[in-house]
Amino acid sequence: MKTPTTSTQRRGSSLRRLTTHIICILLTTTGAALADNVIKLQVAAKSEHNDPKGNDPQEVQSRWLEISATAFHLEKPAAVKLEWAFFGDNLDTGKVIKHGSGTETVELAQSKIASVKSKPVNFTFTPRHTVRTGSGRRARSKVIEATGTRYHAWGVRAFVDGKLAGEAYSSPSIQKLMGGTN
Repeated sequence: MKTPTTSTQRRGSSLRRLTTHIICILLTTTGAALADNVIKLQVAAKSEHNDPKGNDPQEVQSRWLEISATAFHLEKPAAVKLEWAFFGDNLDTGKVIKHGSGTETVELAQSKIASVKSKPVNFTFTPRHTVRTGSGRRARSKVIEATGTRYHAWGVRAFVDGKLAGEAYSSPSIQKLMGGTN
């Protein structure tokens, strides 16, 4: 015959399971953080743009990235190659394209922060708008479709000795376009 469990036994069993679960999570995250050549990237996207005035609705945006890299575990200081790219919506074809990219190399030591600024990339586009044709009572509006390349997203990857050691994206879909791990 089974002896009924008491609420204290159930609480003790539940507490042991919870403790084991928390320890497993801590070991997993600590192991990932201490893995060889793991680089944490923090990226701040910055921009400037013109304010379209008058009859010219064309917009020009200048965008750049301010990238900070931190190494969790490096046996010795290493040169880290940062590869960055901007992607834009091609308004003529309706596709996302790589619009500008570059690489920067920084010297990185364990627990130190290295910062770098990407070169500016310009996005020029004309949004969909209307133009008035004629005058007076017979005036009509004509729709002009959008053209050019509008900003979409950015991506940054860090390499140590040619191996991918860290990555950051403004949108998960960009990871595939940039050749990331997913």
